[in-house]
Amino acid sequence: MKNNRFETGSASVELVLLTPVLMILVLLVVFAGRSGEVLLQVKHAADQGARAASISAVSKQTVEGRSAALKDLIATGVSCNNPRISVEPQSLGTTRYVKVAVECEVNRKGLDLLGVGAKTVRAESIEVLDTYRAG
Repeated sequence: MKNNRFETGSASVELVLLTPVLMILVLLVVFAGRSGEVLLQVKHAADQGARAASISAVSKQTVEGRSAALKDLIATGVSCNNPRISVEPQSLGTTRYVKVAVECEVNRKGLDLLGVGAKTVRAESIEVLDTYRAG
């Protein structure tokens, strides 16, 4: 097999050219994973907050719902930045329910090379008030 002097070192050049592209692809996969994780965390926190609010006394629904959602976000990790939680007791005819909305930003720590802006994730959960709740 003959070696052409123009082909020597071509693998090194190809590797140098492809490395940045591969790194960006890896960072995109990490960002997509974090976004999915935050979406699951936010949905679970909204569910927990709505459930806690639905079984508590009417005077404590907002506090209990917000507290339960925040505790759940803290317990599940640090992928969520600046959480915002709203608890709204509502009614439709004779049916009373509580709606909890949770939103936060995806943690972009270590992903500055991508240059992506802040991504906010939002989830809502609705629970009908328990007829036999505390108050």
